[in-house]
Amino acid sequence: MLRTIKIAVLGLAALATMQACTKDDVLELEPEFTLEGLQSPANIDQVEQVLLGAYARFRDANYYGSGSGTGGGWSMMPDVMSDNLYETRSTLANSRTMADWTYNQNTGQVSSFYSVPYAVIANANLVLRDIDKYTTTANQGRANRLKGQALAIRAQAHFDLFRYFAINYDRNGTTPAVAYVEEFVLPSPNAVQPPRMTNKDFYDNLFADLGQAATLLADVDQPINPAGALTRPYIDLAGVYAIQARTNLYAGQWAEAATAATNAINLRPLVNGVTNPAAFAGMYNETNAGEIIWNVQFESGQSGPTFLTYFATNRRSYFRPAPEVADTLGTTGLIRNNDVRYTAYFSPISDNNSRGLAITKYRGKGANVSDGNANFPVLRTGEMYLIRSEALARSGQAGPAMQDLNTLRANRIAGYVAENLSGQALLDAIANERRRELIAEGHRFFDLKRTTRTIQRGQVCGTDLSPSGDCTLEPTAREWALPIPETVVRANASQQQNPGY
Repeated sequence: MLRTIKIAVLGLAALATMQACTKDDVLELEPEFTLEGLQSPANIDQVEQVLLGAYARFRDANYYGSGSGTGGGWSMMPDVMSDNLYETRSTLANSRTMADWTYNQNTGQVSSFYSVPYAVIANANLVLRDIDKYTTTANQGRANRLKGQALAIRAQAHFDLFRYFAINYDRNGTTPAVAYVEEFVLPSPNAVQPPRMTNKDFYDNLFADLGQAATLLADVDQPINPAGALTRPYIDLAGVYAIQARTNLYAGQWAEAATAATNAINLRPLVNGVTNPAAFAGMYNETNAGEIIWNVQFESGQSGPTFLTYFATNRRSYFRPAPEVADTLGTTGLIRNNDVRYTAYFSPISDNNSRGLAITKYRGKGANVSDGNANFPVLRTGEMYLIRSEALARSGQAGPAMQDLNTLRANRIAGYVAENLSGQALLDAIANERRRELIAEGHRFFDLKRTTRTIQRGQVCGTDLSPSGDCTLEPTAREWALPIPETVVRANASQQQNPGY
């Protein structure tokens, strides 16, 4: 942990120069302050710049961004590590350790996945440390806007860590989660070494932050995301509701998950991709805001989420959708050519004399741009329908759950005929719909971890089409929880290692 905090502090000067938004968005950041100034903001303007720095850190190549065949920790890596994608013969093998579940406490990507969210948290904590100093009656709405976003960012980054490094997601469990860091701490020999909390304590802190964020963001001085803009790069009230829905689903708090999802849906209606396919596809190429609740913004020169799986500039595909998900003709698999998601998500390509389907939803901005510079939709309304449907199904309300599932499908699949399912058949249908709706959006590995805890890769695994190693991850495997990096355990004696490492 000390190592993580030190990295965050030393990076403040650099992220003061980063821009988390476009000129048409809420703020334009032109910092003229030193590292010392950003560690000790002198006014509310500087506090706001630190907040923008937190958003900028979400673009890291190991968070929602990606490198060439690597990174993408919370964008595409959860699909690479699951049964949604398979490694191709065009691979660079940069992420084979993660894809084949052979990682350990000294794996570089594991260390990065641990440190990067804590760097985001450090910025959020700096905002929360100083915002009250510069809050007055006259600027209370602005202070609420900054503080609410910082609390939401802190909750989101902690939850992302929890998804990888917690042993399980039990709401009141006593197994170790991750440290929930609520103070900005400068590196020193006497700095606090936070221990891993239990799941219960972790969730208590998480839900407290989100509850306070929702209260603050209901009373702000101006819209956080401009009305009519093509992007929504900041977490507003709808974003907090969406994070509440997702976290409550993991916690198994069905009523709370359904309520939060409804709140988010009411603020961001579902897009009908059947009647308006451009609005649906536009979420991925920045031609339409569609149903985005919150996206991480990547501007020119800031890369994007695609390069872990698909190198857009030379049409080279490192990981492709499993045939069980989709095929090149769109006639088999979960996503077919009568589904708006097929053309929005995939393209048939040929590389190394091998023709197949590639994940091209992040190939660039604009209908014909293929430079890989695209935004990442962290939260959107389609997921909220699926969260509410699952929460209702698991609480015995099959009828309303089926209604949500039918509504989502009718807005995605041409000629869809409503179904009537219940029990395990309904839960299986919701799980399959999550694979359709959310492929390459950072969910599948975590969905399997929170439900079946089993990965069984399909027909391509173990053949000459893919160099993949093991095709099955058993429910008891240690790899469901990433190891705490060795450097962290050595620096912080209170950081308990996960079992089996």
